[in-house]
Amino acid sequence: MTLKTYTALSVAMLAMTCTFAQQFYFEKKVVSDSSALREFIPSLAEKVLRNTKKDTTLLYYGNLYQMQMAAGHFGDVQQSIDHYLDAYAINRMYEPNLFVHEVYIAAKQLQNTENTAFTEAFTTTFNRYYDNFPGHLMPSISRNIDEDIPDLKEKLQKQLEELKDKDSISTAQAKGLCKAYNKYAMFSEIGPLARKLLQKKDEAIFTIEEDVLIKTSEKATLTATIIRRKTNTDPLPVILVYNIYAGDYDFETAKRAAVNGYVGVTVNTRGKRKSQNEIEPFEHDGRDAYDVIDWISKQPWCNGKIGMMGGSYLGFSQWSAVKKPHPALKTIVPQVAVGIGVDYPMQNHVFMSYMLRWIHYVINNKFTDEKSFFDGEHWSGLFEKWYKEGSAFQTLDSLNGEPNKIFQRWIDHPAYDEFWQNMVPYREDFANINIPVLTTTGYFDVDQLGAMYYFKEHYKYNPEAEHYLLIGPYSHGGGQSYANKTIGDYTIDKSANISIYEVVYEWFDHVLKGGPLPAILKDRINYQVMGTDKWRHAPSLQAMNTDSLTLYLSNIRQGEHYKLIPRKEGQAEYVRHEVDLGDRKDLDAYNSYSGGILSDDIYTGNGITYISEPLDKDLIVNGSFTGEIHAAINKKDMDMAIFLYEVLPSGKYFSLSNYIARASFTRDNTKRQLLTPGKKESVPITNTFFTSRKLGKGSRLLVVLGINKNPDWQINYGTGKDVSEETIKDAGEPLDIRWYNDSYIRIGTQNP
Repeated sequence: MTLKTYTALSVAMLAMTCTFAQQFYFEKKVVSDSSALREFIPSLAEKVLRNTKKDTTLLYYGNLYQMQMAAGHFGDVQQSIDHYLDAYAINRMYEPNLFVHEVYIAAKQLQNTENTAFTEAFTTTFNRYYDNFPGHLMPSISRNIDEDIPDLKEKLQKQLEELKDKDSISTAQAKGLCKAYNKYAMFSEIGPLARKLLQKKDEAIFTIEEDVLIKTSEKATLTATIIRRKTNTDPLPVILVYNIYAGDYDFETAKRAAVNGYVGVTVNTRGKRKSQNEIEPFEHDGRDAYDVIDWISKQPWCNGKIGMMGGSYLGFSQWSAVKKPHPALKTIVPQVAVGIGVDYPMQNHVFMSYMLRWIHYVINNKFTDEKSFFDGEHWSGLFEKWYKEGSAFQTLDSLNGEPNKIFQRWIDHPAYDEFWQNMVPYREDFANINIPVLTTTGYFDVDQLGAMYYFKEHYKYNPEAEHYLLIGPYSHGGGQSYANKTIGDYTIDKSANISIYEVVYEWFDHVLKGGPLPAILKDRINYQVMGTDKWRHAPSLQAMNTDSLTLYLSNIRQGEHYKLIPRKEGQAEYVRHEVDLGDRKDLDAYNSYSGGILSDDIYTGNGITYISEPLDKDLIVNGSFTGEIHAAINKKDMDMAIFLYEVLPSGKYFSLSNYIARASFTRDNTKRQLLTPGKKESVPITNTFFTSRKLGKGSRLLVVLGINKNPDWQINYGTGKDVSEETIKDAGEPLDIRWYNDSYIRIGTQNP
């Protein structure tokens, strides 16, 4: 069970137009007549603009500038882009993503006013904009400088084909069509010119070495991209990014290091770019990393000091590198790091459907398969087909028409066994990591569990470690780059609006060049308390709190909920709960909801809810909730789902934390221990999502407790067999659960 926020109403309210089912005339001939389409789009965009209700939201400005471009109102676009950038993040951090748009609209204006050729106007404008662009943002232009034009054309034509039988289209369809045409038309007109102009600028500033091959001791070959400022002639510290996502990002990260006074080296993992080895994600990175670092340390442009940075997989690859630390590696900065075997490709031992989508993203070619990965319709359709048919999870790749040995290899290891342990430090390995470490992650980071796993294990086995944690209200992207001012409907506190990039390079200056510690790192734990607009600092996770709040899951009804109470009841009672694991009638309801941080409603699926009394004063909750579920079931296993919310006095819900776990692995993650049917069992709650928030007086805590059953995750039918082999035929009688009233959750607290 995954909670999703009901959004049909909220999306309509937040949309750029509040036109109440506004319809726009659609000319069918534009489906096959490009000249007619070119004339039709500006008039359609004009109509959308006339039906636009003025607003100040990010969504509004994001739609506005694109409609203005489609309508040909180039004189108005820059102001709308400015508003959009200001609403998106501090210091216009998102601007590199729209650099080409800004150059394009300025070039179109110059073309019109000076009656000059577009190529000449674009070249003049590009050079002027680039020369005045903030230096620290320049590296990010690389990823957004051009697009795959045939792919854009295909996407546009697909939208047109979907509309070919319509006489009128909705506001959403009109905006979608204008945006698709806008993007295709702009990049078609620019062509390869922007890339060539950027390359010329780079060649004047940097020494760039591409496709440098590094041989490893296991006779593998890896590809490196090396970038240095031409003005830096002395040996310098090196910033290494170890990257499976071969592509423009290699140049961006290496350039960012060079701009900040380092040598930038991006190395792609085995099989990527020019490597002729097989692509096997995660498996060889640690062993290869030692040889890569050794090679870098011996180059004339390296002063013998190497630091590593990067997020997600690139955070994992740093931890793989310190399983056997090289003496030249002086620090790592793992950001939103994947916890292999911990939170990906399984979370608390429940495999995710998404793993197959990601595998194809990285193994389909030498770079990344963007077309496959971003075909959401295909992947959601596949997962829903699997769910409705009730076939075994191990057949998911075959249902996709492409049996996949990586997928099969991974699902053969549902325990945290040697297969996963060999990829990163395990237990006592952490005791040997004595270099400074900075971990960054976010409360809403999907890989937070991985980041926190490494952090906790490092201190568990090396209490004297110099390991700092920086965590705030950030998403997976924000926790490795810069904060988004809004995440869904939630506007983060002003103090949380920071650039992670800047903190990371301040850290490198501290460790590699003897500079001061970043000002925000006042202690080992540095966390932003949502709702207070303040950062707090503590020497350890335990020191964050002065008390804790324990709430028991009672069997006492309170309206539509059961009560969450602060004391255990004297008599053992339970709540009876039945879940039909073979039922698929819940799919439509599941798809009607999408998760949100701050929402008007929640989807509880097959779960039951427990609610506390209103708080009599403000209270800060910190960390990951723990607890223990006491339950008896009629099967041998279950996959639990627990979601923790703050219910505000206004009735809105704020998502604090969640937990998905396979009961049979909660006591020992290396060995499955099945439950005994009919016996009251104790299931510990660990490895939940970390949060920090001030709960207001009058707020309540709400727990949703249920069974994880949806297309996004493996389904545990409770037979005790390998879950990947189970099918809907194994569902049998409904899962009958007794949730006992001595079950509880506990979370750390402190006074505001």
